[in-house]
Amino acid sequence: MAFDLHHDDPQLNDPLDIIEQVASQSEMNAERVDATELHINVGGMWRDIAVWFAWRENMRVLQLGAPLELKVPQEKLGEVCKLLARINERVWLGHFDLWSDDNGIVYRNGTVLSEMADFDEVQAEILIRGAAEAFERFYPAFNYVLWGGKTADEAIAASLFETEGTA
Repeated sequence: MAFDLHHDDPQLNDPLDIIEQVASQSEMNAERVDATELHINVGGMWRDIAVWFAWRENMRVLQLGAPLELKVPQEKLGEVCKLLARINERVWLGHFDLWSDDNGIVYRNGTVLSEMADFDEVQAEILIRGAAEAFERFYPAFNYVLWGGKTADEAIAASLFETEGTA
């Protein structure tokens, strides 16, 4: 079965250009690697979040990733996989993955963009905010398992604890 994904419609905007504009307006560092890849740096509570975007125009797919820069030791793989399952049940946008080549943890999201409508700044902000919120909420849970000796259930319970106000 073959699909014709290309139409003779006018050229729509480049989503990486839009993300770059949003990053600039929000005073985030952005670096355009090439026509298909962009890296931005989002300030976070735990640490800065390095987010990469990859654009495949032929499929109209925009993918983003935010590596947590945490490597999982072999003896913790089982508990981290349990934690990934518990976390991914709770994430509305995207998901967390464990890279098999280096046991690194990364947040990922992919979006298929319509050929009939432009990608806009609101969509870009939603993708960036979704990655940042997932990262901020669950980054400590991974540390609880990796460095704190907690179980996946203990780590997820701690990450879902909501505080009010500031101390």
